[in-house]
Amino acid sequence: MKLVFKFFMFLSLLYTVNCTLLTVGSVAEVGGMDIDVLSAKVGARPLGMGGAFCAIADNSDSPFYNPGGLSFVKQTEIESMQTRMSTDADHFYISYVMPFLKGAVGLSWIQVSLGDITQTTTTDAFNEVITTNVFSYFSNAYLLSYGLQINPSIGLGVTAKYLTSDMTLVGGGTATGYSVTPGLMVKLGKEGEQFGAVGCTVDNILNEQKWGTGTTEKAIPTATLGLALYALKFLPFGSTVAFDLMQKLSSDYAAVLSLGYEWKNPFLAMRFGWADSSLSAGAGFSAKTGKDFTTELNYAYVQQVNLSRDNVHRISLSGKW
Repeated sequence: MKLVFKFFMFLSLLYTVNCTLLTVGSVAEVGGMDIDVLSAKVGARPLGMGGAFCAIADNSDSPFYNPGGLSFVKQTEIESMQTRMSTDADHFYISYVMPFLKGAVGLSWIQVSLGDITQTTTTDAFNEVITTNVFSYFSNAYLLSYGLQINPSIGLGVTAKYLTSDMTLVGGGTATGYSVTPGLMVKLGKEGEQFGAVGCTVDNILNEQKWGTGTTEKAIPTATLGLALYALKFLPFGSTVAFDLMQKLSSDYAAVLSLGYEWKNPFLAMRFGWADSSLSAGAGFSAKTGKDFTTELNYAYVQQVNLSRDNVHRISLSGKW
């Protein structure tokens, strides 16, 4: 418990430093939204559960959802996902995790890209519309994560993100930046008899993105507290129920609750979720395709009530060995 207390004191110190930088930086601006490339969540498995994954984070998605869960990863895993969003943007995701130095390390890449955006138009002598400038948008996040298991019940981790954005043919339309997310995972119950977990992260506790125009942007940090329960007697064996409560560290925003359910055996998984008035559902299929190699295919159906009338289908493919 002393270690957990020190961890939260460390988070408070980092947040205080970040707030101070926001105050004294004359060009700094606090954004009302998340960092664009990170706002679309990743992984068909957690998305099928409404994104309620902070207290689970036991696979290659842990660098994104909770690097503290990365400390409990015991297998090497690689995952990939590509999605065409309802906004016609392409969303790419690759993540690799492996045991390393008494813990585990993760490398991930996320990209959101949108091509052929009309910036300006004019009309000719016949009043026909002519496009005079077309540009493309690419935003990337490169994640480096490490998780260390302190004891059988507690894991600490951190994810450092290097950010780039590029609006081609637009003056000052390039940007670079960084973001840091610490995470904590605490297993509930005795070793071998654990019945759940509590997870905590402060996403973007330190962050900055500088544009070629001279503007410096900073996103508001978001704290997430998650709870996962594995062994509820009134649910089928293999069930997990998860809850995530997310709160931007600003009084201008309300907390957002995410709920998720997963039933899983070694070959098949079914998932359901709810988050921010949107429903999700998914399924997973696992098969041994080698002596020590397992292939997993996950699918998620995600409503986008707040973004558009369209829904998004997510498919991710992963291998474990």
